[in-house]
Amino acid sequence: MRRLKICTLVLVCLLTLAACGGEAGSQEPGPGEPPQDGGEDMTVYDCGGLNVALPTEYLDLLRVDTDFPDAEESWKPLISVYEKASYETAMEEYGGGGGFLFGFLVMDQAAFEQHISSDGSGIDVFATDGERYYAYTYPTDVQFCRPGGVIDTESEDWKTWEKLCELGPLVREDFLTRNNLQSFSIQDFLTQRGDAENYVCVRYYPYFVQDGDTRSYYQLLLRQPARQGEGGLWAVEWWLDEYGNPSLYFPDSGKPAAEYYAELQDACSSGAHPELLTPIGAADAFVKDYFGHETYELSFETAREVNQDYMEQNRRLQETVYAVMGGDVEQRELLECVGNASADNWGALGRTLYGSDWFDPLMEALAEAAVGEDQQWRDSMIYRCFLSTWHSKTDFRTPLEAILQTQKEADPDAFAAATAPRAPG
Repeated sequence: MRRLKICTLVLVCLLTLAACGGEAGSQEPGPGEPPQDGGEDMTVYDCGGLNVALPTEYLDLLRVDTDFPDAEESWKPLISVYEKASYETAMEEYGGGGGFLFGFLVMDQAAFEQHISSDGSGIDVFATDGERYYAYTYPTDVQFCRPGGVIDTESEDWKTWEKLCELGPLVREDFLTRNNLQSFSIQDFLTQRGDAENYVCVRYYPYFVQDGDTRSYYQLLLRQPARQGEGGLWAVEWWLDEYGNPSLYFPDSGKPAAEYYAELQDACSSGAHPELLTPIGAADAFVKDYFGHETYELSFETAREVNQDYMEQNRRLQETVYAVMGGDVEQRELLECVGNASADNWGALGRTLYGSDWFDPLMEALAEAAVGEDQQWRDSMIYRCFLSTWHSKTDFRTPLEAILQTQKEADPDAFAAATAPRAPG
């Protein structure tokens, strides 16, 4: 995690230096080499042994930087392309920070692993040579800049800017084929690693130390990355929060994970780190290092499988409550959601949203939806909500009892059928 942030900062600083006319930027295509005629009206820039071709007809409108002497080899920009007019305006009026269109960078295995396990906004890995990975970089905001900060979308300048913005994807495809690189998809990579059947699932209760709460939990997915079976160390590779948002984890060691775990396995085989030889022990070590949390033995529990329903219901309940707060929720959808929510789902919601914001609007919406067509079904949904929130620290009981009384008065027979005890099975 920390390594990606550092690498991203390096990239941003390099691009900023280029924008400020510092050491990271020049209009040279390569160390001491002029741009080459690439044929078909293309000009080719030598970027550390790789070729980037830009349409010659647009070169007068561009600033092209290819020299980044302070970059680390593990995470190195190859080229940055700017619209010259925006670049120069931003330099004059703000000291830099404008006109960036696109660029390319190269990263080694360790840097790639840190990139995909963290937020990589503005960086899209799209190619590999089997050892290194190549990324297309792009701005996450509009960098068009003219004097006074005026943006006239009807002007010729803006039309030129839009045309230049179309160059990046074309140059990217040319870069891939011109350098005989293999296409690469992070999504395919993640899909291959995401098969839950290959992992052991450990639930982590982050609030157990605080107040004994086990309703809100993360699901940690562990595997044996070096040696299989007895004596093999365990390691967290994925973790899922309450809402199913996945995070891929690689150790931030400066080495590829495979190399790091091979060395760690040797240490474990020599008697070091015995806690890593069980899934619970490895999960505990991960939580202490990754989150910095204090833990108890009961903060963890091995599960047979990932609880997909828990995460899906958490998402649905949160989305429904947001809809209630916005005054835009359909009654049947609301009742079905609260009727299917478990005590764990309500506990997770209470940890992520302030009850003062959503509780009263929710109770009001349930009261409005309590009576209508298909009364027995409405009764059953409110009653199920009542049962699931029975032990909640929040006082669901008082308003729900009032709603249930209204339903009973509206149709006693339907209410009796909806609330009658059901035989097991």
